[in-house]
Amino acid sequence: MIKSKLTASILAFALAAASVVITASADAYIAYYDKDGKLADIKKVERDCTGADLSEYANFYAPRDSINGKIFQFEGGWWKTDTVEITKEKDRLSYTQKASNVTDDMCLPQYWTSDGDCDLVLSKREINELNTRIMNSKKTMMNDLDNLHDTYNGKAVAEEQAGFASPTGIYSDGKPVTEGYYDAIRKNIKNAKLSENEKVRYGICTERTVLKAYPYDGWLSDSEWDKEWDNFVNTAVLFGEPLVLYNTTADGAFIYARSVCCEGWVKVEDVAVCKNKAEWVKAKEHKDFLVITGERVWLEPSYDEDLSQKQLTMGTVLELADTASFEQLNRLAWNNYTVVLPVRNSDGSYAEKTALISANRDVNIGYMPYTRANVISQAFKSLGNRYGWGGMLDSQDCSSFVREVYLCFGLVIPRNTTWQAAMPVRVTDISQMTDEEKKAELDKTPSGAILFFPGHEMMYLGTENGLYYIINDVSSLVASENPEGGIIRPRSVIVNDLSTLRGNGTTWLSNLTAIAVIE
Repeated sequence: MIKSKLTASILAFALAAASVVITASADAYIAYYDKDGKLADIKKVERDCTGADLSEYANFYAPRDSINGKIFQFEGGWWKTDTVEITKEKDRLSYTQKASNVTDDMCLPQYWTSDGDCDLVLSKREINELNTRIMNSKKTMMNDLDNLHDTYNGKAVAEEQAGFASPTGIYSDGKPVTEGYYDAIRKNIKNAKLSENEKVRYGICTERTVLKAYPYDGWLSDSEWDKEWDNFVNTAVLFGEPLVLYNTTADGAFIYARSVCCEGWVKVEDVAVCKNKAEWVKAKEHKDFLVITGERVWLEPSYDEDLSQKQLTMGTVLELADTASFEQLNRLAWNNYTVVLPVRNSDGSYAEKTALISANRDVNIGYMPYTRANVISQAFKSLGNRYGWGGMLDSQDCSSFVREVYLCFGLVIPRNTTWQAAMPVRVTDISQMTDEEKKAELDKTPSGAILFFPGHEMMYLGTENGLYYIINDVSSLVASENPEGGIIRPRSVIVNDLSTLRGNGTTWLSNLTAIAVIE
């Protein structure tokens, strides 16, 4: 314990600011401080405790953003002080492995944000205007679904789709894929009954699913042993996402589709087909809606398979219903959000049912305010989640991780790294800069910005002790502490710094080519 009249005056001022009244000479208080040394909170000690009990008490009441605290006790006209370590978050995080140079505190979103990061970056109007510019840019490769041609030459399209060259060095379930496998895919595309004047169809996804380069079941990997990898997944499609639909395979199992940011083959069973474009427009355009802001939310179990345990991942949007249908739910909607759920009838047609999402779920009414702090908070909700190329395994890859974070704010950005780097936002080309010049540019970069190098992207966090940190969904890297150890595969959303090495032995910092700031 340290006796201090100076400390007494500081605490008295803080207590007055916090509207805390000293009621007795033996009162004890705990002052909590954040990572910047600012006072986060003051708690009066309400129990008679000392030693380890007092430390436990201090940790129990510690605000989430505090990293240390001081105990103040007034005795004999003096304040006695002692420092107590806040270990609640640290203890929990210490059980997880981390990249080198990453501490427990760095795995918390509040470590990387400050008061200024809570300011609004773009209004809803400005976001809508930016979405329009992104959509209209040829370099972003977006699909304006509302304005695509409503007819197409089915025979010509199928002929073109079936003309793909057979990929080499591909395995299925650990066995080499034969030419006969690809021939079967080609026949399945070409043998569908199609005319030269086919009408497009309009659909809504009723499962979180993927678009693939070819219509096939299972996984096609470029590795004999890596069975949790599929080279030909193009992108994930969220529950409730609209699609424009084209030709179906001869076996009726797959349909070719365009989403707003990509295209490919999707399982027919994952899509409900609207009877016309008007029904589709009504299904996809929401006035009052709920956004899934947690990394994923499941509907609760139900006898009705259309409503049971559906997976709703970050960025999913659902229409809010005025009332719940008791006939469908057999329960009241008290303390639940009532949403309109798109469902697929047995004949594949589109329908709607009422579903409930508990009020305790991580959701938001409408899009979240676009602030730097909110972007970082959303990114950290996926920390540790597995990597999945193109969105396979109900997961994300590097670009879909970033894309789905930004969806929570109503920002509709392109699918992959090249197209995102071409967005009409503040993009800085740093490909020809030295490492020191890149660091100087990063020093001016806000948290939440997107960093790129060929084949990968990441979200910038900030700098600490001369190192530059990011959060990203990464498949492979070389550990900087063991450069001779070769490539390792985190395949998770992780925090690491730009001294991390690529397979060619150079740092991520040296390989950075662009910085995109969405503002």
